[in-house]
Amino acid sequence: MTILMLIIALPHSANDAAAGYAHVHSDGHSVLRSATGAAATLSAHAGEVVAVVPHSRLSWLRVQLPPASHGPRLQNVLQGLLEDRLLDDPQQLHLVLAPDAQGVARTGGEALVAVCHKQWLRDALAPLQAAGLTVQRLVPELSPSDTPVLHVLGQPEHSQSLLSQPHGVTLLPPNTAHWHAFAALSQDELQIQAEPAMVAHVQSVLQRQPRLQNAAQRWVESSQSAWDLAQGEWAQGRAQRVQLLALSAWQSWRHAPAWRPVRWGVVALVVLQVLGLNALAWRERNALNAQQASLQSILKTTFPSVTLVIDAPLQMQREVDVLQQKSGAAASTDLEPLLAALAGVLPAGQLPSQIHFANHALRVQGVALDANGSNTARLHAQGLSLSQDANDSWVLQAEGAK
Repeated sequence: MTILMLIIALPHSANDAAAGYAHVHSDGHSVLRSATGAAATLSAHAGEVVAVVPHSRLSWLRVQLPPASHGPRLQNVLQGLLEDRLLDDPQQLHLVLAPDAQGVARTGGEALVAVCHKQWLRDALAPLQAAGLTVQRLVPELSPSDTPVLHVLGQPEHSQSLLSQPHGVTLLPPNTAHWHAFAALSQDELQIQAEPAMVAHVQSVLQRQPRLQNAAQRWVESSQSAWDLAQGEWAQGRAQRVQLLALSAWQSWRHAPAWRPVRWGVVALVVLQVLGLNALAWRERNALNAQQASLQSILKTTFPSVTLVIDAPLQMQREVDVLQQKSGAAASTDLEPLLAALAGVLPAGQLPSQIHFANHALRVQGVALDANGSNTARLHAQGLSLSQDANDSWVLQAEGAK
């Protein structure tokens, strides 16, 4: 089992953190394992660490940003705009602009802001930091959505209903008779998600079938939110951001159902490439073996006296030389052919000072030759090789001879 993400649900009260954190091990798209445990028991090597801010600790406000609000002055602008709308000092609050509103901060316009208390966030994260866990992303448990979503949480005797809309997340009144004031609840595109204990209640009240979603599944879905509250004093550096983006992309490609056809296509392509290369290698190997067998067959058929074939072309040349010697004809490795071949590569005006011929090898001294020059290609075409034996001593003989 590959765990690529540890999702930790922060408690509503920071004092409750001592009792343990509800957490989920996930691949980024499904629940692999869920439990509750103290911060010290959580693995510091569980991949990306994501903390979920409970909906009860977040407020959503809309502001009218003036032009050129981006950059370092953004926090001061937000604090000034919200000062009269907040009960607490804005400097004590963590203000995060919507991820798609950076362009609005430049040009001016309406934008959504998420608000939570800084001291609560510090206290809720302190045990995790003390245990050596670095929270890389902070995401809201429930986020604003383009289409309305009704979330029904808890037990029948103690439940909460929240409505996600483009302008924020709203806590609905406990009395469902008052819900008619919320026009989004009557829309056809309304999605309903309910925890297991609340499914029957939702069906009886709304006469609609909700999608079953427990708390662990909700936290996994929250981890994919575009909102990242890890800004300001909780921000990660550029290197961590790049690493998170790469890890997120890998998780999505590796586990997301939408990428399943691509994954199968890549696997099929790799398998076909391997099979194709093996088939090509097998064909080339068979062709080479057939050529070698043909040369051996020609050698044995032409010269029945050869019983052991090691190097068919060289052995055939030697047998031809023997026949030429027996017939009185000059072989390619006799003195005259070797002298004629040497004369063809000697530089103009140079003559050897000494010539020695023995064992089908011609040794000359007193000439300046180039063993790697273009003229030696002609010697190679004749089955001869030229090598330097000393500073001014050269040996011309058949290729492969020693």
